[in-house]
Amino acid sequence: MTPNVAVIILNWNGWKDTLECLESLFQIKYSNFEVIVIDNHSQDESIQKIWDYCNGRLKVKSQFFKYQLNNKPIEIIEVTNHENINMKKPLKDQELVKIDSKRLILIKNDDNYGFAEGTNIGIRFALKNLESSYILLLNNDTVVDSGFLDEMIKTAESDKQIGFVGSKTYFYNKINTLQAAGGGNIDFKLAESPEMGFNQEDDGRYNQLLELDYVGGACLLAKTNVIDEIGVLDTNYYMYWEDVDWCFSGREAGYKSVYAFKSKIWHKYGTSSKGYFKTYYHNRNRLYFMRKHANKKVYHSFLYHYLKELLIESAYQLLYCRDWLMFKSLFIGTIEGFRIKI
Repeated sequence: MTPNVAVIILNWNGWKDTLECLESLFQIKYSNFEVIVIDNHSQDESIQKIWDYCNGRLKVKSQFFKYQLNNKPIEIIEVTNHENINMKKPLKDQELVKIDSKRLILIKNDDNYGFAEGTNIGIRFALKNLESSYILLLNNDTVVDSGFLDEMIKTAESDKQIGFVGSKTYFYNKINTLQAAGGGNIDFKLAESPEMGFNQEDDGRYNQLLELDYVGGACLLAKTNVIDEIGVLDTNYYMYWEDVDWCFSGREAGYKSVYAFKSKIWHKYGTSSKGYFKTYYHNRNRLYFMRKHANKKVYHSFLYHYLKELLIESAYQLLYCRDWLMFKSLFIGTIEGFRIKI
């Protein structure tokens, strides 16, 4: 019997992307999976649009698939995050029985909890209420190949020490150009996590099983027994670096992060945020990651390079670009990176 997978998709004011992702997901070959959509307190029409889609009233257009009406309606089980947190018993027995028709569990959050905690709400729900062997984190701005999950599970089942598996990820608008060959490796000297194969044409060089430092959060398959051991995503990150941290924590516990090269998805890279917001969290979180995971010698070496880099970049933004907000993002991000308690 194929293992059950709980697919976790976080939505925030992005129903158009979410519906395209869902339609591609409901057309995959793998059959034993549950879909959990967490709405992170969207202020648009996301909830209604998801209902309309599941009831077959809203068609989805995509260059990657042909919309299917024959798998609608999709049953929706709707709960709030407070009902999820305060539930004293699992869903009703009849709701836990796998049925032939597709279904979607929709969790409505009462606030925007960021990527890490927003996703954790879905993970905890799955661990408590579903008998899943795997949790799959899938960005809402992705489209999946019909065989992507079969290949990920095949790779994960090949070795008990594999804790995390990633897909070959292409750019949505450049369908044969890689965003990442599964994930990447960490440069501890600079506290950067460049993605393997980034912006390279897929010429076959990455068609091999690779062990990485981390699997990218756009499509991250994790074994539930590993989550039971190392915990859920670290909410101190809020967003960015939480996938790197999670996989590296798994590595410290003895588990591998690997790349399933026959598994393919397409990602609308860079649509989540940019500019000042991204600069703040990138600087804040890479500092926190190094404080959490690097030994003293490596950390001190990193600090020398980081502070030098910060001085140069801050001077450039403040004196040459006259961009006070970018300077502020750099500076406050650094201060907060030192302040987070480990």
